Amino acid sequence: MVESRIVIRNCVINLTNILLEEVEEILEEERNPKKRIWCREWLTRRESQGASTNLIRELRFEDPKEYRMMLRMTAEKFDYLLGLITPLIQRENTIMRDAIKPETMLEVTLNYLATGNNYRTLSHLFRVSKSAISIMIPIVCQAVYDCLKDFVKVCE
Repeated sequence: MVESRIVIRNCVINLTNILLEEVEEILEEERNPKKRIWCREWLTRRESQGASTNLIRELRFEDPKEYRMMLRMTAEKFDYLLGLITPLIQRENTIMRDAIKPETMLEVTLNYLATGNNYRTLSHLFRVSKSAISIMIPIVCQAVYDCLKDFVKVCE
């Protein structure tokens, strides 16, 4: 009988210690919550490893035919269109992050219109978040329309 009490007492002590450790862990997590990811790490390398920086620039100078296939226009027409819409789509840098360049915004939009790639594929290619792409494509399309409305027919 005495032995069983000792065993029970030891079990209760062990359980109490385990519960105390769990409570301490919970309290520690509440005191130091995990930081939310502001931006995925691979997206921050847009300027050094994104398609705008590498692939499209290479195609522009080394393979104009493939450049035209990717964006459905020549480099000269791209530059002209970019010059027209930049004032309408340019955003300011903030303390928290740099704005996406108008050049990248136009390249993403033209590639989307040319290929029909989904936002996830565009996100991986250009290193721009899907949410930013979903906002920028309508803005860029509207800017292109506003600048070229004399040349674009739209069904009503």
